[in-house]
Amino acid sequence: MRGDDRISRTTMTRSYLYCLLIICCLIALARPAHSEELKRIYYGTTASPAHLPVWVAKDNGLFARYGLDVLPVQIRGGSLIALVIITGDLPLSGVGAESVVAARAAGGDVVMLACPIDTDPVYLIARPEIKTPADLKGQSSAVTRYGSSTHFYLKAALQHIGLDPAKDISILQLGAGPEMVAALHSGRISAAALTTRYALPFLDRGWPVLVDLSKTDVVYPASCVTSSRAYIRAEPKTTEDFLRAYVAAINLIRRDHNVAEKSFAKWLREKDPEIVKRSVAAYAPLLKRAPIVPDKGIDNVVKDLMRRQPELKEYLNWPEPFRENGPLEKILREK
Repeated sequence: MRGDDRISRTTMTRSYLYCLLIICCLIALARPAHSEELKRIYYGTTASPAHLPVWVAKDNGLFARYGLDVLPVQIRGGSLIALVIITGDLPLSGVGAESVVAARAAGGDVVMLACPIDTDPVYLIARPEIKTPADLKGQSSAVTRYGSSTHFYLKAALQHIGLDPAKDISILQLGAGPEMVAALHSGRISAAALTTRYALPFLDRGWPVLVDLSKTDVVYPASCVTSSRAYIRAEPKTTEDFLRAYVAAINLIRRDHNVAEKSFAKWLREKDPEIVKRSVAAYAPLLKRAPIVPDKGIDNVVKDLMRRQPELKEYLNWPEPFRENGPLEKILREK
């Protein structure tokens, strides 16, 4: 590693301004709401299939049923989404636990409300010339953005095979899944932790899988519905109605994979029907009927961040600062 776990203040500022520019453009181009009575909400997502409940709720009128016009806006990286939640630009959005814990521990008002899965189906895939984990020492890997879910998964996978992410391998920041795939294919990096969608071509070609995290005991809250406590207090009904539609979407996905496949193809612009079908088949069974934020996952993230920030030890076994279960628990009691 080259001391690049921490993005410089200048880089973060530029990334944040770039992110806001994209959001403003998307808002300007968005179609008018189909009903003046619907409350419009812009919701930040990444390219993770774990956001399926939001896309399915949007496409199947579940948000509209509760008076909401939710418009998903794709942003590269959970750390950027956490920033726009804190500033109030996108008060409800999907974020991974590592970005939430890091931002909250630094004083930001950001908190998880619901987490659709406990672990993504993630494969640590290596190039064909890599025969053993030891062959990765001194090589490079990549993540979408430092502090993102992909960063956590890569570190967890490397640790699982006995490597030290801080010493044994260099980690590049490449921006998105397709860039990671291209880098692995070209040999720029020697291994990558990839979700099903991006892993399938390599799996079909028989490239080495050093670990499948879905078959380990790793718990990580990914793509969680996240907000600020200020927003939850100011907009309790909106928060609860969003979660009602979100839970309904999870139940719909579990019952009918076809609706999930349509939303997956639309929002991720995936034209290969085989990738669509196999990705949904991998994710749908993992969706939790009661998407409570897992305290064990929060603790895993705290332990990981403590390697660089020992002062975070105070948050061990103390998940409350990072999650707010009250609104979701209220929704679940209604059933």
